[in-house]
Amino acid sequence: RKMKTNYVWLIFINHLILVITSHKFAAVSAFAAPSCSDRTLYFSRIASTRNEGQQQIRDRRRNASSNLVVSAVVPSLVEDATQFILATNKGANINELIRQAFGVATFFPQPFWLLLILLPNATVTKLILGDFKVVTLFCLVHLFIVLASISEPNGTAPMIEFANVFDPAGNQQEAMVHMMTYKNFVSEEWSHVLTWDLLVGRWIWLDGLRRGIFTSHSVLLTNLIGPPGLLLHFVTCWISGKGVEGNKALDTDTVDKNAPIV
Repeated sequence: RKMKTNYVWLIFINHLILVITSHKFAAVSAFAAPSCSDRTLYFSRIASTRNEGQQQIRDRRRNASSNLVVSAVVPSLVEDATQFILATNKGANINELIRQAFGVATFFPQPFWLLLILLPNATVTKLILGDFKVVTLFCLVHLFIVLASISEPNGTAPMIEFANVFDPAGNQQEAMVHMMTYKNFVSEEWSHVLTWDLLVGRWIWLDGLRRGIFTSHSVLLTNLIGPPGLLLHFVTCWISGKGVEGNKALDTDTVDKNAPIV
C-alpha cells in the first residue's frame, strides 16, 4: 500500500512539474514576442484555451449525468409504453373480433332460414339442415363471443349483475336494462337468441316434413319474433287435424331403445 501511495505521489508531482513548465514556457515565449500586442494576443489565446477546456469538462460531466438519467428512465418508459400499446391493441383486436362475430351471428343464419321457408322440401335443404352441423356452427360463434367477452376488463361484470335479474325483491326489468349497457353482453344475448331461434325453426321444419304439415309461415314468424312462431305451428297442427304430439318420452312402446339420442 505504501508503494502504491508513493507511486501516486510521483505521478502527481510529475504532472505538476509539466504544468508549471508549460506555463513558464508560454510566459517566456509571450514576453519574447516582438510586440506588446503579440504578447496580449498570446495570453488571451491561453485564457481562451483554458476556458474552452473547462467548458468541455463541464459539458462532458453534464452529458454523463444526462446519459445516466436517460439510461435509467427511458427503458422503463419504453417498456411501459410498449405494454400499454400492446394492451390497447389487444383490447382493440378482441373488440373487433367480437364485432365481427356479432355480424356472423346476425347475417350468416339468414340463407339457412330462406331454405327452410322457401324450399322446405328441397334435397339441398335436407342435406344442409337435416343434421346439427349448421346449428353447431352458430353455437360455436356464440361460445367465442362469451369467452372473448370474459377475457375483457370487467368482462364478468354482467354475470355478477345477472343475479339482480333473479332478485325477487328487486326490479328485474331495470336490472336487465342496465345489463344491456354492456356492449359485449348485448353481443352475447343477440347471438344467443338467434341461435336458439334457428334451432326451434329447424325443429318446426322437421316436424312438418315428418307429419306432412305446412311450416313456412311458422318458420318465418319464428325467425322474426321467436316463440310466437312455435305457437303458430301448434295452431297449424290443430287446424290440419294432425294435432300436437304428446309426451314421446313416456311412450315406451314406440321408442327404439337402441336408437341414438339426437
